[in-house]
Amino acid sequence: MFEISERLTIRPFKETDVDRFLDLFNDVRVQPTITTDYVVPHGPKFKDDLKKILETAIFCGIIETREAKSQSQSEPQSESDSTSPKKPDKEWVGITSIHSTVRKNRDGMWGIVLDPKHWNRGYGTEVTTWMVDYAFQWLNMHRVSLSVYEGNPRAIDLYKRVGFIEEGRTRKCNWVNGRWEDIISMGILEDEWRASKQA
Repeated sequence: MFEISERLTIRPFKETDVDRFLDLFNDVRVQPTITTDYVVPHGPKFKDDLKKILETAIFCGIIETREAKSQSQSEPQSESDSTSPKKPDKEWVGITSIHSTVRKNRDGMWGIVLDPKHWNRGYGTEVTTWMVDYAFQWLNMHRVSLSVYEGNPRAIDLYKRVGFIEEGRTRKCNWVNGRWEDIISMGILEDEWRASKQA
C-alpha cells in the first residue's frame, strides 16, 4: 500500500475491484469521460475486458481513503459509543493506472477514474501529482501522456496545474451528448517535471 497524502492511499488491484470498476463504468456521469465508444450499459461479460485493461498496466492501483485513527489514538470511547456500530475506516475512491505501448520510449499513458461521490474534494489533484512523481522517480519514464475530452474542462485545468502541456487535438472525433468534441493529447516531460520540482 502506498500512502500518497494525508487523505489517500493506493493499494494493489484485487479481483473484487472489477465489480466496482464495472459499476463506475456504467455510471452515465463517468462513462462519457473515459471512453469514445457508445454510452450504453455493460453486462457482466464486460468485466473480462476491464480486467485485461487493469492487468496489462505497468502500474494499476485502487485509490482509497486512509484509515481513521485507532480508538487508542483518539479520544476515549464512552460507554454509549462502545455499543454503536463503527463506520468503515476506508472508502473506495477510484482507479489509476499507467500503460506503456512502446517500452523503449519510456512513455507512460496515464489515466484516472474517480467515483462521482468523491468528485470536487481535491482527490484528483492529489492522485495526479503523486502518480506523475512516481512515474518519473520509480518507473523511469521519460514522459507521461494522457488523453482528455474537450467536454471535461475541470480535468483539463487540473492537468495543466500539475504541469501537463497540450500537445495536440484530434478534432471533432468524439460524439458526446448530441455534439462533436475534440480529444486533447497532453504530456509532461521528465526535464519539465524536474524543473518544476526545483522551482
